[in-house]
Amino acid sequence: MGINNSRLLKSKKSKSIQVSSHDLLNKEKESTYYLSNDINDVDRLHIHHFFKKYIFQNNFSSPIEDDLIRGCKVLDVGCGPGTWLLELSNTYTSSQFIGLDMTPIYPQEIKPSNLKFVEGNIFNGLPFPDNEFDFVHMESMILILTRDQWNFVFSELMRVTKSGGFIEVVEPYIIPDEAGPIFKKLYGGIYDSSLKRNVDMNLSCNLDSIFESHSNITKIHRDERKTIIGPNGDKIGIVYQNIFVSFCTTEMAIDSLSNELGISKENFKYMAENDIIEEFKQTKPEINYIRFWTQKNLI
Repeated sequence: MGINNSRLLKSKKSKSIQVSSHDLLNKEKESTYYLSNDINDVDRLHIHHFFKKYIFQNNFSSPIEDDLIRGCKVLDVGCGPGTWLLELSNTYTSSQFIGLDMTPIYPQEIKPSNLKFVEGNIFNGLPFPDNEFDFVHMESMILILTRDQWNFVFSELMRVTKSGGFIEVVEPYIIPDEAGPIFKKLYGGIYDSSLKRNVDMNLSCNLDSIFESHSNITKIHRDERKTIIGPNGDKIGIVYQNIFVSFCTTEMAIDSLSNELGISKENFKYMAENDIIEEFKQTKPEINYIRFWTQKNLI
């Protein structure tokens, strides 16, 4: 689940916590979206990458592999610790990869020679010229972007993509139909706190309609994978259960969501670390991951 929000977002430190590109929070007037990037959070992002790779059985859906083998240029926006890029740059050694994130939690020195990281904020515009990349990838922004911001960000992704190049966006969508009351309460807290920032998490299942409003692209494709959260989803369901619990129990998430739900931090933490685990044994809430991909029209 999650990066930053608007041009007002700045990197700060508070004890061991600082702004990052992948998680939830809303603490000071200067920022509407504060995130943890301690070691546990980075570990969660690594696991989250491999979870998505497993359910899709690959790292991308766009038909770009032949170009990657021959050699092309790839951008990952909101790259976090760079897990997706590290794997691809080691696999496709003839291609060049660039990761952009507003906080440098990616590797500074130990990385492949064909991989470069750039510190920058998407809301200031991408710091690259027009028609620069053959493949532009972005994921985990649904907790951040308003509908208007999605339009701006997609226009930037399209601007830096070459004619004939591909754009791919990956986002989750919770299906709570068979969820229990504890999960619905936790998810409701995340959803309601997002709406207060004008962020509608339900947009994730309809991003194709937003993207289609832009000219100069071909058909929007969807590739979807559903997973039951918890032991009723087998081993991979337990993996996502642990991702969800880790997301909810960062220090900042506990501060924010306990306040949103009107309960003490202690009660919230127990609910997110213990009660929800027991409930998952009896219920079948689903997480649906959607890859949207399209090709920029040839001139």
